[in-house]
Amino acid sequence: MAKPTEPTEIEHEHAIELLDARYEYRVWGKHRGARKTLSAIASREIVERVDDCYFLIDEPGVNAKVRGNALKVKRLVAERKGFECWVSNWHHEAETAPAPFDELFDELRLDRPARGKPFNLVKAVDRLDDEAPKAIFVTKERRRYRVGSVKAEVTDITIEQTAEVLRTLAIVGDDLDELVALRKRLGLRDAENVAVHVAIDTAAA
Repeated sequence: MAKPTEPTEIEHEHAIELLDARYEYRVWGKHRGARKTLSAIASREIVERVDDCYFLIDEPGVNAKVRGNALKVKRLVAERKGFECWVSNWHHEAETAPAPFDELFDELRLDRPARGKPFNLVKAVDRLDDEAPKAIFVTKERRRYRVGSVKAEVTDITIEQTAEVLRTLAIVGDDLDELVALRKRLGLRDAENVAVHVAIDTAAA
């Protein structure tokens, strides 16, 4: 029997497109030079502040968070040239969320606003039992940039439980060649790529 062949680069990229996945490279620390370069070359800059609650499980390839009353789940599907490739979806009902987050959606009662009922995420998290995923509240002070087709961000993340501030810079997109070139231009080629939920879990431990 012939051995199965590895997918070609074109086949691999096509599979990524079908999944509507995005490559991401995220580094931690100040990286002042990279931040300065990014601000100088970006065609667009947006400043925002958001509050998220991450739900951590013993699976680094899965990232889940709640913003407002919507649940976002990200899954790691590939790694190429140091970039992680993630598929993400927002969920507004339990039926569309993958396990174990379908049960978490119900336990948090995230559908209450859609039914015209009041909702408080902090109180909802307090009601969870000990077997539920670990909840970490964070506040993000973020600057979003656009460089060609690449989206970039510089974010200060405050972990509410400890008041620790994490600083991160990320570049995201679907054109791997463009991403690799920008990573080199920013001087980040040798910096470690660590996902948000992994860094938060480590800091909050």
